[in-house]
Amino acid sequence: DSRDDVGPDLRTWRGFSEQRVDETTSLDLARHAAASVAGALIESGDRVGLVDLGLETRPLPPAAGRRHLRRIVHGLALARPLGQPHPTVRPPQLPADALIYLFSTVLDQAAVQLARIWRSLGHPVVLVDTLPDVRPVAEPHLAVAWRILRMERQLRLDELAREGVPIVRWAGSARSDAAARFDTLARAAARQRDWR
Repeated sequence: DSRDDVGPDLRTWRGFSEQRVDETTSLDLARHAAASVAGALIESGDRVGLVDLGLETRPLPPAAGRRHLRRIVHGLALARPLGQPHPTVRPPQLPADALIYLFSTVLDQAAVQLARIWRSLGHPVVLVDTLPDVRPVAEPHLAVAWRILRMERQLRLDELAREGVPIVRWAGSARSDAAARFDTLARAAARQRDWR
């Protein structure tokens, strides 16, 4: 989900301040997480595809091998927000046996709706939360805005968790634990798919 590229400083979210080049943004985290997952899956012999929800371009179809992994990493490197995001009319078409890793900040309802649609079609979904750790702000209006946004976002994450979507946080100290959880989640999702 390349629609958002936000950093740890709330003042940069709407362009009121410049994003520091030495700070990791949500899109940096998403690229790293997606490349790590793709590399691990291809290493184990699985086929991997790439769909950028922020672009209206053709997805990179599932394939295997080191050359394909380079294509995926290249596609991830090109991912960036392009203006105001367009609402998704329908989810991208995926192979029937696809296991979906959705990399998103979950700052709006779009990722939640896609996860629900894919699950209703029988696809196991793992949500990778790519929002960086946000620094506290001194400005009262920003603090209130962040508090409201954070609560709305947490409600979305809680809803997905209650519906059986595993959520993996990929920021801060949680990143080191996240990689270890992927293998377990992938096996559990595959078992869930086989039971249906």
